[in-house]
Formats: sequence, C-alpha cells, structure tokens
Amino acid sequence: MYKHGAFAEIMATKDFIPPKDAGTLPVYFGTLPAHQKLNYEELVNKPILINSFKEAQEKVGYSEHWEDFTLCEAIYAHFKNNIKPIGPIILINVLDPKIHLLKARTATLKRETVSITNKVGFISTYKGILKTISINEKVMGEDYKAEYTPDGGRIRITDLKGTLGSSVEVTFNEVDLSNVTKTEIIGGTSSEGHKTGIDVLDLVYQNHNMIPTLLCAPKWSKIPEVDTALKAASQKINGHWYAFVNSDIESSTSNTIDKAKAAKTEAGFTSSYEAPCWPMAKNGEGKLFHLSTLATVTMQWVDYENGNVPHETPSNKPIDIIGLVLEDGTTIEYDQIQANELNSKGIRTATYWGGRWVLWGGHTGEYEYGKDMDKRNIFDCSVRMIQYIANSFQSRYGIFVDKPMNRAKVDTILNDMQEWLDALMAQGKILHGLVGFEETSNSTSDMIEGDFTFDIETTTTPPGKSLTAKICYTSKGLNVLFGGDQ
Repeated sequence: MYKHGAFAEIMATKDFIPPKDAGTLPVYFGTLPAHQKLNYEELVNKPILINSFKEAQEKVGYSEHWEDFTLCEAIYAHFKNNIKPIGPIILINVLDPKIHLLKARTATLKRETVSITNKVGFISTYKGILKTISINEKVMGEDYKAEYTPDGGRIRITDLKGTLGSSVEVTFNEVDLSNVTKTEIIGGTSSEGHKTGIDVLDLVYQNHNMIPTLLCAPKWSKIPEVDTALKAASQKINGHWYAFVNSDIESSTSNTIDKAKAAKTEAGFTSSYEAPCWPMAKNGEGKLFHLSTLATVTMQWVDYENGNVPHETPSNKPIDIIGLVLEDGTTIEYDQIQANELNSKGIRTATYWGGRWVLWGGHTGEYEYGKDMDKRNIFDCSVRMIQYIANSFQSRYGIFVDKPMNRAKVDTILNDMQEWLDALMAQGKILHGLVGFEETSNSTSDMIEGDFTFDIETTTTPPGKSLTAKICYTSKGLNVLFGGDQ
C-alpha cells in the first residue's frame, strides 16, 4: 500500500518476559489443567519451569477456575498483576487425568451434540480431557482438531475436511477434582524412587540448575498436614538448600481476627521458616487470591529489585487488590490497628496504607509479641538472609569439594567469602559479617576425614517496623512576638 505521512499501528500486547537474572525461585504445589493437553503425562509430578503467561498457556494450560486448578492462581498472580510481573516460577502439578477422571467413579462417558458453524463448534466443558475426545468414524488431527479456548472455559472443535456436517455427537471424559486430596499434594517417594507431590521438590535443582527458595501451595497449605510437609521439605533440600514457606490460615471457620489468631497456634503454623497469612484478597476483576501467593510474588520482585538479596521484608509493599475477603468471597474489613493484632501473633495480612493496598506484617510464624525466642527468627527477612548466606556458601564453594585443602585454598575461601560479606555490609544488606577458619571447629580427626568447617557470623539488618516521633509543646516560640533580642 502506498504511504505518504506519519503513521502508527496499535499492536497486540506483548507477553511479559521475566528478567533472566532473577535469583529468587518460587516453587508452587497444586493442580494444573493438564487435561487440556494431549501430552498431559509430561505435566504430572514434574518440576515445570514457567517464564511467562503465554508459555504457561502453551505448556501447561490455563483455566479461570482457580478453585479447581490452583496453580493457575500463581500463574496469573506472577505474570498478570498490575504492580510488577515477575518470574520465573516452578509448578508441580499432582492432577493426573489418567487417574483423576470422572469415568473412574461413574463408568460412563460424557456425550454432547455440538453445533458446527463455519466449521467451528464448542463443547461446553472446562473439565473435558482433550485426549479422550472422540467422534464416531473420525480421526482427531485428520478430520477434526480439538483444543481449549485461551481462558480454558470451552473446547473448540474445528472441522478440517468439512465432513462433520451441521452438528456432531462428541464423547469425552472429564477430570474429577474430588479425587485430588492432601495425600496427593504431600506425595512421597516410592520404593522404585518415583517422587510425587512435595517430594518432587528434590528434582528442581537437578532438572533446572536452580535453587528453590520459596515454597507455596495455595488452597492446600491451610491444611496442617500439608503445611507440616512443606516446612519439612524446605530444610536441606537435596541435603543442601534452604527455602522459606508462605502458608495460609483457613478463613472459612476462622472468619474473625480472634479466630484466626487461635487457629494459627492450634494448627501449628508456628515455624521460624514460614509466614502464615490471613485472610484472602480480591482484585479489581473479582478474582480471589490467597495471601500466600501474593506474598510469594512480592518477595520475588522485592528481592529482584535488591539484586536478588532477600534482606527486605515484603511487608508494606503494594499488592494488586481492592480488598480482603474470606474463602467464600465475603468481604471482611478492618483497619491497621486490627491488622497489627494479627501481626503481633505472627500472622501476615494486608491493609490499606498510603493510598494503596499493601502486605502487612514481616514476622515469621514463630513470632508472638512478648515471647522469649531466638532473635534471628523475629523477621522473615532475617531468616531468609541467613538462608541466603547458607545457600550462597554452598553454591559458591562446591567447586572446591574433593580438591586438596591446603592453606592457600583455605585462604582463598576466607578472602573471597569475606569480600562478599563486606559488599553486603557496604550495601546495608547486613550490619555485620565475618568468616573464620577456627582451630576449635576443625579437630585433627575431622581434617583427617576431609571435613573442614568455616565459621560465619552475621547480624542481619532489622526492618524499621515502627517509626515514632515524640512531639511536645513548648512556649519558647512565643518570644518571637516581642521582636528584637528579647
């Protein structure tokens, strides 16, 4: 087309691609709409790396029915929020369409007559297993194509040869979400070494060469047994790595602040390496989010903005919501004073502050105001910084394992580690950091066995949880009324 002038064309929205150097890696456990894919076997109990919303749709599927497909909440929260989209994330799905299917319970297939217009028709189901779709005497991929719509709400049937007519009967099976329980989420390792559920966490590092640092299971972590399994899995992953758990306190029966405070203790959400959250939240589109998911998203982008160092709490950081709700969607309202009641019990919540909704509360689950406890466990950022230093030491110096440990090698590790700690101090990310190689920690028998120990001490930088100005009145200012030097 001939053109003469200045022109502009509005193009389709570009899908968010997360920064390549994001260091904090969240791992989510739950259910994906794996039934939307023909290759669903590859999506069950595997650590799946997702970098964008589009990649999620193409690789693992997507559905707006988050109550059924809980990992879609994490996908949306990370890549579709209006604050700061961030990734990558790892998804571990336990929904297996081969096992968790309706026919296993009813022994009958679904049947639906589909109207075909302009060679296209739709099956009104969001649970239909794509691989089970069948049209009598027709071959999928040759005579017709079956695929889910982008929102995961319907299945589109496309007539490839024009032989389906104006309507056609389609049979299919559906997934049965009632068959997925806490048992599948917790999982385990079989005698043959096959890992399922939370145990799949052990495969993240070897499959993706990435260290998992945050664990979250929206909808499921409110179950005490699942929360316990997450906390157990978070320590010494692969015998090395440490991760922090964001969990939820259920808000169906615990529908008041007092009930939430009681439930936190009764259900055992009291670990120093977890942050229990309550209640849930709602965004402008009416979507309901678990605060554990929003906390995980916020931790990742705050860490990224701080050079991937987790020295800053996600508390008082903006989140993409318009209010707080209970599990059934009922609005619950309270101010910052009441939010602080939850914080004093070691519960993270959200509040409206500074013209925006923010996460509120930087304590760990172990914290209770006035409780005698290890001071390092008061704040989430303190625990995560110590985990960060532990993970960093192992990943930095693992290359020296099984090499001759002479004095020069000891000095190399000491000098390099101290330089790294000094940099963190200079940036204000820790207040103190010192590494040493002490004789008291390295007995002759240990060194003969090839076991060497480096002692590291650190003071993490505490957050300014409260800032108080003491203001008093004085009559001194009245002197200016008299002028001169009086």
